[in-house]
Amino acid sequence: MKNNPSFLPFAAALCAAAVSAGAAGTNEVADLGTVLVEGSALSKYRPETVASGTFTDVAPEALPMVVDTLTSDFVREHNPTDLHDLLRYVPGVETGGKSLLIRQPGTFSIRGMGGSEPAFDGVMPIGRGPGLFMDAFLMDRVEIAKGPIASLAGGAGAAQNASGAGGSVSMFLKSANLDGDRREVQANTSAGKDTVRQRAMVDANETFADGRGAGRVVATADYYEPTYVNTGSAKGADGRESYAVAPSAVCAATDELTLGVKSLFQYTDQPSYIGVPVWRGKPAGGYSWRESSCREGDRSDYKSFLVMPWADWRVTDSWLLKFGAAAMVSEWSQTTREPYTPGLDADEFRAFCRTGAWPSGEKYMLSGFSESSAVLHNYNVFVRSVYEAELADGVRNVLLFQPDYNYRSSTGGFGTPTSRWGATLQDTAEWGMLTALAGVRYDWFDQEGYAAAGGRGAGPVRYPRMTADAYSPRAGLSLRPLDWLVFFGNVSQTRTPMLGLRNEDGSTPDRAWRATQYEGGFRVRPLERLWLTVSGYRIDQENVPEFDNTGIVLDYDGENKSEGAEISLSGDLADDWTVMAMYAYNRYTDENVERGKKGRTFERYPRNTFSLSTSWRIGGGALEGVVLGAGARFRSKSYATMRGSYVDENLRFDESFVVDVNAAVPFSVFGGSADWALTLGVRNLFDEKYFESARHYYECLVGEPRTFEIGLRGTF
Repeated sequence: MKNNPSFLPFAAALCAAAVSAGAAGTNEVADLGTVLVEGSALSKYRPETVASGTFTDVAPEALPMVVDTLTSDFVREHNPTDLHDLLRYVPGVETGGKSLLIRQPGTFSIRGMGGSEPAFDGVMPIGRGPGLFMDAFLMDRVEIAKGPIASLAGGAGAAQNASGAGGSVSMFLKSANLDGDRREVQANTSAGKDTVRQRAMVDANETFADGRGAGRVVATADYYEPTYVNTGSAKGADGRESYAVAPSAVCAATDELTLGVKSLFQYTDQPSYIGVPVWRGKPAGGYSWRESSCREGDRSDYKSFLVMPWADWRVTDSWLLKFGAAAMVSEWSQTTREPYTPGLDADEFRAFCRTGAWPSGEKYMLSGFSESSAVLHNYNVFVRSVYEAELADGVRNVLLFQPDYNYRSSTGGFGTPTSRWGATLQDTAEWGMLTALAGVRYDWFDQEGYAAAGGRGAGPVRYPRMTADAYSPRAGLSLRPLDWLVFFGNVSQTRTPMLGLRNEDGSTPDRAWRATQYEGGFRVRPLERLWLTVSGYRIDQENVPEFDNTGIVLDYDGENKSEGAEISLSGDLADDWTVMAMYAYNRYTDENVERGKKGRTFERYPRNTFSLSTSWRIGGGALEGVVLGAGARFRSKSYATMRGSYVDENLRFDESFVVDVNAAVPFSVFGGSADWALTLGVRNLFDEKYFESARHYYECLVGEPRTFEIGLRGTF
C-alpha cells in the first residue's frame, strides 16, 4: 500500500503517451457520445448484460441457459465479508468448509454437483485457497453460470479440481472506467454475542488525459473476532485481520484500441477453524454452538498477488480482438487441530451415531494435528476473437474463437505442475424470434511426474508424467415469440480427465469422467424491468472413479444424477422498489447404491432452498431518500456426509431460516448532504442457530449469531 501514491501518476503518464501515439497515427478527435441515465430503483439487482455464459455481453433473458448475477448494488446493501458469505444468497449453491485444510478450499457445489473453482472474468481460475479470502467489496459483480460449462471455459483435471459438473463462479473485479471521477468510502462496526467486527472500505476512480484514461483503487480492511475465540479451547486467540487493495488503470489509446491492467493484493491472518461434529442438527461430542476444536495458537495465514493486463482492439466494426493475461502467486500456511473421528465401522462411532457423544466422555477429542504451507503459482493467457456479421435473410451471426493457456504449480504437495492448452469455438445465430447457439471446447493437459505418500504408511508412490485430452460440446436454443416471453433449452457436457490417480496395477489412468446436462425453461417479463425465469434440469455424471480406503482407483463405474427446478424473479417492481427472489429444488441420486437402500437418494444438499432480497426507497415526506432493505434465506434439512456419501440418519442438519434487515438514512433527512448516509442493520434477526457449511460430518461450521451493525457511507 505504500506504493499507491505513485500508481495513478505512472498510469496517467503511460496513458498520455499511448493517446499521443494514437493521435499521431489517426489525427482524429474522439467523440465520446452522449450518456443517457434512465430512471430506476436506487439499487439494481438485475444486470443489463452478463458475460460468463458466452464470453460476450448478452442480456440474461436472451441466453439459452441460466446465469444468476449478484450486482455491485446487491453487494453494497448486504455487505458480505467474503465470497462465501455472498454466494449463500443464491439457492442451489453450496459452500464448502471455510478452511485451508479441506481438499479443495474455496470451491462450491452448484445444482447438487461440484462446481468449477471460481475464476476472474470467467477465464482465470484462481486455484487452491483464494476463494476463501476474496472480499466481496472488491467485486463489480459475481456471475454464476448454471450447469456444465467446460464447453466454454475448459475442464480442469482431477489433480487440480475434479469438479465442474454443476456450473461456474465468475468474479469481475471493480476496475478503472472512463465514466468520470467518483469516490466512495464506507465504514461499519457490528457486534453480537461474543463477536465483534470492524470494516473499512475505499473506492476511488479518477480520470485523466482529457477523459481518455482512468485509474482506480479499491481497498478494504477487516478486523473480526468470531464467537469461538471467546469461548472453548480457542479462547484468547487473536482475531482475524484482513487487508486487500486492488489498483487498476484503463486507457483509450485510440478509438479502436483500449489498454488496461487490473491487480489485487491480499493478506489475511486468522484463527484456524474447521468446525465441530453434528448430531441431529446440533453440535455433538460435547461442543456448543460457539466453540472450536482448534486452540489459541492455531492460525491460518494467506497472502496473494494478482496482475491482469488486457487489451481490446476493434479491428473493424464487425471484428473485436481481446487479449488477456494473468499471473497470480499465493502463499498460505496453517496449523489446525481437527475434531475427533474414528473409522466408520468402529464401535465408538456407532455409539456416537446413537447418542451424539463419545463413549469416553471426553470433550475436545482431536483426530490429529495438521501443519502445512504452500506457495501457489498460476498463470494464464488468452486471445479472444469475436466476429459479428449480418448475413442474408436477416440472420445475425456471432462467431467466437478463443485459444488459451493455463499453467499452475504448488509447493508442499498440494498441486502437481500442470499445463492446459485449450481452444473454444462457439457460434450464435439470431433469426427473427429464434436464437441458436453451438460450441465445443478442446483441452490438452500435461502433468509433470511427481511422488506422493502411499496409503497405510507405505512408502512414496511415483507417478510418471501424464498427458490427456478432452472435449466438451454444448448446444442451446431460445425462442422469443413475444417481447415479454422467451422459451429456452440447452444440452451441455463437461469432460475432465482423471489426472493424478493410480490403478490397482500401479498404472496412472487418464480416462475422462463426463457430466451431461439437459435443461429447459421459460422467461416472462410481467413488468418493464422485471423478469421471471423458470427452468428444470437433469445432470448425469458418468465414469466417476471409485476408490478403496487407500485412494487406489478400483473402477470407473461410478454414476450419479442431479435433477431439479429453479425459479427466479429479479428486477424492479417500481422506480423505487427492487427485488430478487430465488427458489431451487434439487434431488441427488447416487446410482451405485442399491435401490431401496438409504444413501441412494438422499438430501446430500438441502432439497429446497429459497432466498428473498428487496430494497425500497421512500419517495416523499420527512423520510424521503431513506432506503429500507430486507433479506431472508431458507434451507431445508440435509445430511452430513463423509466424502459425499451418506453416513447415518442422526448426522444431519436441520432446516434454517435466517432474516436480515437494513436501512440507509441519507444526511439530507437531517438537513445535510444526500451524498452521505448512515447505515443500520441487523443480521440473523431472530438469532437462528444453524450450520452454514460443512466438509464432513465432524467438520461443520456454524452460522453467526444475531449481530447489530452501524456504519457510514459517502460518495463524492
